[in-house]
Amino acid sequence: MQQLSEFAAEQGMSAGPLKNLMKSVLLVPQGALKKGVTAEQMRDDLLTLGLNQDKAAHFSLQWAESSAALWTAVGQTLLVHQLVDMEWKFGVTVGTSEVQRAGNIFLQLKLVVRKGNSTENVYMELTLPQFYNFLHQMERASSMECFS
Repeated sequence: MQQLSEFAAEQGMSAGPLKNLMKSVLLVPQGALKKGVTAEQMRDDLLTLGLNQDKAAHFSLQWAESSAALWTAVGQTLLVHQLVDMEWKFGVTVGTSEVQRAGNIFLQLKLVVRKGNSTENVYMELTLPQFYNFLHQMERASSMECFS
């Protein structure tokens, strides 16, 4: 991102729109990696997005040559803190000294995470709004992981 800022300054343009454009451009190959898209599917998707035939063919050829190496690299980086197992329970508060809390829905999570050669249990209890917020943040993090 620093290089984009420097390039924008050299060209006399604002860095914000250029960064947003590059983020958008990077989402295509990132999504293709997650879904295991073939070179032919990549070419078809790029044509659908409006890229001309020659550029789509060139990009799909590059994709065919490098996607296996990219997939291997992604797999190796994700092994650092791999989610091994997850248990969850939904519950409803039926008895409490606080009248407002009766009837509240909550979610209990137990995540088993591999850290190197050992595993660690991570426990969480979330209200329903907290769970939806957590889910939303995880979706945002997974879609933004290529920008960090």
